Amino acid sequence: MRHHKLIATAFAAIALPAALQAGEMHSTTQQSTYTPPVTTDHVGWYLGGGIDYMIDAEDAYYNAHIGYDFGHGSSLFLESGWLGEEQDVVGTPAGLFFLNADVDIVPVTLNYKYEYMFNDAFGLYVGAGLGAAHVDTSIGFFDDSSWEFTAQVFAGVVYNVSPNFEIYGGVRYMWLDDVQVGTVHTDNLDDVGIGAGIRWNF
Repeated sequence: MRHHKLIATAFAAIALPAALQAGEMHSTTQQSTYTPPVTTDHVGWYLGGGIDYMIDAEDAYYNAHIGYDFGHGSSLFLESGWLGEEQDVVGTPAGLFFLNADVDIVPVTLNYKYEYMFNDAFGLYVGAGLGAAHVDTSIGFFDDSSWEFTAQVFAGVVYNVSPNFEIYGGVRYMWLDDVQVGTVHTDNLDDVGIGAGIRWNF
């Protein structure tokens, strides 16, 4: 009987450290499976487009852009679009008269955008751009087209659906220089738009 007790005691002394080591190995294995969170700080090219409702024109401004993200929220992009609106115009003081003009506007602007992310999904953006707009104006039987200086500022919110796809919504203020057709000229074509769009990161 004494031999059996000695054998049992020896077995327990060997098995206990082995069991403790097995527990330590299991814990180490669980720690090694940790995966760091996915970051949305994108660096590289992106392509996007959207639609804004221009309040004064009461019409849609369709736009598209291509740009490069430098990381840490800063990017540059080239944007173009199309907007059609009607403007009240006035003649010269020597022949004062009022007419209605159909105006087609195609702005082309180079823009800077800064984006601040609160987390991996939601963020805010602000930016501004300068460029020129091709303005085609029809007043009665007269047609004319010209390139006019244009500028804009914009701000909004962004939601990252995935690291490569995002949606955004915001407001913009766009300003164009006045347009003249013969002796008739329009006022400055400034407008505020509210819109949304999508963007792909490459």
